[in-house]
Amino acid sequence: MNMLRGKREVNTSLLVSLALHSAAIIAFQLALMQLISIVQWHHFAYMIISIAMLGFGASGTLLALARSSLLKRAHWLVPLLMSTSGLFMILAFHITRLEVFQFDVYLLFVERSQFPILLANYLVFFIPFFTGALSIGMLFIEHAKHIGTYYFSNLLGSGLGGLLVLLLLNLVFPQQLPALIGLLSVIAGLAAMGSKTFRLLHVAIATAALIAAGLFLVRPGQIPISQYKGLAQALNLPEAEIVHTQPGIHGMTEVVASPALRFAPALSLSYTGPLPVKKNIFVNGDFYGVIPNYQRGQDEHILDYTTQALPWAVSSPGRILLLNAGEGAPLAHVFSHKPQHVDAIIPNRDVVRLFRHQFAAATDSLFFYEHLDIHRREARSFLASARDKPYDLIVLPQQDAFGGTAGINALQENYGMTLEAFRLMWASLSDEGMISASTWMDYPARTSLKLLASLVETAREAGIGSPGDHIAAIRSWGTISFVLKKTPISPGEAERIRAFAGERFFDIVLMPGMKDHEREQYNMVEDKMFFDYVDRILSGDDAFFQDYGFMVRPATDNKPYFSQFLQLSNIGYLSEIFGSDQVAFLELGYLIVLVTLLQSLILALLFIIMPLLRLRKSHRGKGGTLLYFGALGIGYMFVEIILIQRFVLYFGLPVYALSAVISTMLIFSGAGSLLSGRLSALPRSPARVGLAITGLLLVYTFLLTPILQWTIASPLLVKIVLSLLLIGIPSFFKGMMFPLGIRYLSEYDKSQTPWAWGINGSVSVISTSLAMIIAVEAGFTAVMTLAVCFYALAATVFMGHRLFFPVPASPAG
Repeated sequence: MNMLRGKREVNTSLLVSLALHSAAIIAFQLALMQLISIVQWHHFAYMIISIAMLGFGASGTLLALARSSLLKRAHWLVPLLMSTSGLFMILAFHITRLEVFQFDVYLLFVERSQFPILLANYLVFFIPFFTGALSIGMLFIEHAKHIGTYYFSNLLGSGLGGLLVLLLLNLVFPQQLPALIGLLSVIAGLAAMGSKTFRLLHVAIATAALIAAGLFLVRPGQIPISQYKGLAQALNLPEAEIVHTQPGIHGMTEVVASPALRFAPALSLSYTGPLPVKKNIFVNGDFYGVIPNYQRGQDEHILDYTTQALPWAVSSPGRILLLNAGEGAPLAHVFSHKPQHVDAIIPNRDVVRLFRHQFAAATDSLFFYEHLDIHRREARSFLASARDKPYDLIVLPQQDAFGGTAGINALQENYGMTLEAFRLMWASLSDEGMISASTWMDYPARTSLKLLASLVETAREAGIGSPGDHIAAIRSWGTISFVLKKTPISPGEAERIRAFAGERFFDIVLMPGMKDHEREQYNMVEDKMFFDYVDRILSGDDAFFQDYGFMVRPATDNKPYFSQFLQLSNIGYLSEIFGSDQVAFLELGYLIVLVTLLQSLILALLFIIMPLLRLRKSHRGKGGTLLYFGALGIGYMFVEIILIQRFVLYFGLPVYALSAVISTMLIFSGAGSLLSGRLSALPRSPARVGLAITGLLLVYTFLLTPILQWTIASPLLVKIVLSLLLIGIPSFFKGMMFPLGIRYLSEYDKSQTPWAWGINGSVSVISTSLAMIIAVEAGFTAVMTLAVCFYALAATVFMGHRLFFPVPASPAG
């Protein structure tokens, strides 16, 4: 069947190929993000993907510059491009595993030699996206009159591709994913191959892809991770080996054993016992925790010699809640104090499986204890449904890491550490209950101050006028621990804290009745102003947060970045104090996103402006095309990012929320695209739909979060149905906007349709980084408000179509 017949009718086999190929592209994008997150960190994954995804913008540019030439060859070029894209999906990641392509994100800001290697990585990952997007763009332009149907196929396939990755992550190792995914595009290309032109070349590419896929599936090899990741450092120890590896939806879980892996987490200087050898757990190459050698009935634990033992110096809590407990050491510590009952929140199912099966014997079946309930969900989701179970102690996971994290987690949402989360914890406490939180000391002080500010604000919101009467804090050479008690700390409790601190050589930072000299008896601090900062926060001095060089205000659900401290307005000031070379290592994660935005912006503008050289001045409506399709690209991505963040909180499992939101949005958008074919291509259609979307999003701006908070504790089935409605309704209408615009443009000036495709793809990439920066600086509400404005702009373009798409006056008769 001739592909070009699609100008007059819909080609079913081509629609199937398009859906398969679209599924492969979105699946490859998600798989690549997972792989690069293992090699480096997730922020760098966004950086690589953003540049690579500009292949969509570049394909639009090429189509605008060589439209006629490409479309003449569409019958053989589209299938060939699909298969070529599939081949490079299979090869791309494995090419970057070669030593010549390996570099480290930690060195990016200090060694210029890293940039050529970075550019080489960009190019390798760019190829499969560019060739894949070019084939899709050619189909859209060639079948512009049926764009609704073809766009539906594209979006439906993309949505199913997101679900496919979710399935494959549990079945195969991450490095095997590209081989399986790339074959989808190869199959799509072969299915669409109707012309004999270049058939031999096509078959050769498909054969090469099959051979490469088979090789990488049988011998996937190891993933070369950064030398600065915890797993790489652990494997450098004597006799270190990986004794267990398990792929899963939460990431690659690996267990490392070595006689040199000793567990000594900022131990007291008074500790004289042996340092136990313990196996370490790593997820995606990052340290996750240890496997404790615990025995039932054990009444002492090594963590009793750390500041984390502070709550037991205050009292003997019976009912305990461990939030995001993660691994076995905190759990073993809790049980050494003989609690009545423990609820442990451990979202990572793969880690729970480790302790219940492969390493159950090492922990004396700790995860099967009769007084323990394991909850495989996020802390916020559990807290919202557990208010009828008052706890004597709620323990938060230890924050930060020894030596700091260089801000690598700056843009990682942490809904378990927002003010809203602390309010739920407070409401879940018994009358004498406590919240305990610990962190490694960092310099300059950031995490410790933000943690204290969160506890102080929680107390004030609960109506406590003097938070200092309810807070105690002790400090070792490496960590600081806080306790916020629902009732004031009594003199007897204060004396027990003082005695415990003295025995362990800990310094008292905060406590009713504390003497100034007790703050620095055993362990010196690097910044002597630290205690002044603590006192200003405790006193409620709001000016401190304005004066301090870092963002240490409490995180909120609107800005849930607990580990984000850099303020853009203070970069110059911090550079003067610490030196420009050192600032990058204070907040590396945030700076990577800023660099990503800058790179994306430059390349996107290039891809958008270049076609203007081809679109001569005589071409009308270029401003309308730029505004409409640019607004759609930014608005769609802004809404997607907000929905992902809101539903991460709602479902409590980030991976599920990500796949569910993306897949639901794409599938419902595809349905809207299909229905758009029944609407007229007149300007009133996109104008009316755009206004409907604007109204819906305006309602969502104010009501979405309250609705999710009211129903977060509902049964799973109710939450699924509600999620489909909340995500699907606006997505359905948003899916109409692009095909309606393309149909109008194909009648108005078909030479601009490839440029519209390029604009939409280019600004979509920019908007990902831009939305993250806006969310950090102004909050998610600001991002949603801007999304409303962009859809209003898109509607305005067609409401005023005579201005934006002028029609030349007819010559006088």
